Amino acid sequence: MKGFSINTKKGNHFLAADSKPFISIIVLNYNGKPFLKECFSSLRLINYPRSEYEVILVDNGSTDSSIEYARSNFPWIRIVVLNQNFGFGGGNNKGIRFAKGDYIVFLNNDTRVTKEWLSRLVQASATHSVPICASKTLLMENHKIVEYGGGKFAINGRGYSIAFGKTNNEETECSCTGYPCAASMLIKKDVFLKLGGFDEDYFAGLDDTDLGWRSWLCGHTVLYCPASIVYHESGATTGKGRLSPLKAFHGTKNSIFTVLKNLELRNLISGVVLAFSYDLVEVFLLVRSNNLKCVKMKIRAYLWIFKNFRRILQKRHIIQKNRLVSDKWLRDMGFMATSSEALHEYTRLGKLFPQI
Repeated sequence: MKGFSINTKKGNHFLAADSKPFISIIVLNYNGKPFLKECFSSLRLINYPRSEYEVILVDNGSTDSSIEYARSNFPWIRIVVLNQNFGFGGGNNKGIRFAKGDYIVFLNNDTRVTKEWLSRLVQASATHSVPICASKTLLMENHKIVEYGGGKFAINGRGYSIAFGKTNNEETECSCTGYPCAASMLIKKDVFLKLGGFDEDYFAGLDDTDLGWRSWLCGHTVLYCPASIVYHESGATTGKGRLSPLKAFHGTKNSIFTVLKNLELRNLISGVVLAFSYDLVEVFLLVRSNNLKCVKMKIRAYLWIFKNFRRILQKRHIIQKNRLVSDKWLRDMGFMATSSEALHEYTRLGKLFPQI
């Protein structure tokens, strides 16, 4: 498979093909009580030795009695209570401090896992000696439809799921991919820590796209494992449909943020221009549909970028200093989408979600 040869950093030790390492499964929660029963019940039924995995509920300051419900109904899980909502990256980063495993699985609370879900992820990591593996996610409401089937990031800072909305083709062979879907992904703990974890400034959205991008830049292979299957309640936490005020703010902010951090200098202007052009088109469509709330949120996103520009440049300096591969290499390998690929995909998504 493409890309495995670059994952040869000294000090990386991977699993034997038939090993069953201890795994820490981190489930982040914020007012997600309605989803917990299905998620934790499915985790109790997985085909993996019970002595070799732990489930940690990291609660991001919920106010809906999630903690009490979990304690009463699932006493076998560990619960970490945070005093406020630290966002997706912040909550997971704090949760990993309590993890005992050398391998971490991040799992959304609005999921249901299949019995072979974890064993397939571990097997893929061991067989191919890679530190990051992502599951296939299918829609909870229709198990035949793909939500995530591998991912690509684009020069405008956004990412997209390959085959999103298409019929599941029952594939089983692993392949390299641009970024993992953090709804269900396995990562070697020491690799996650060396990468600096999730960037907490993202708060919600594109956290996993950025993590995958930075992983490749540092020489770590990201693998998509379609035999590991999870059902996901798409949009349960950020809102259904293509845009919500939350998505408008963080999607806009985080795409520009990603461009400024991760692109080489020679491509930086092109990336910013394309990201800005994308936002202008989106604003036009929002104004036409009288969705002024989302327009205001997109403006706020740009103000956030200006306000935090110095910190963004500091992060960029660290990432670019540790870069091992070029943007061209990422495009040639198929992990970074070309402009035409991205345009085609955004057009397809526009047809799937015609009301912006």
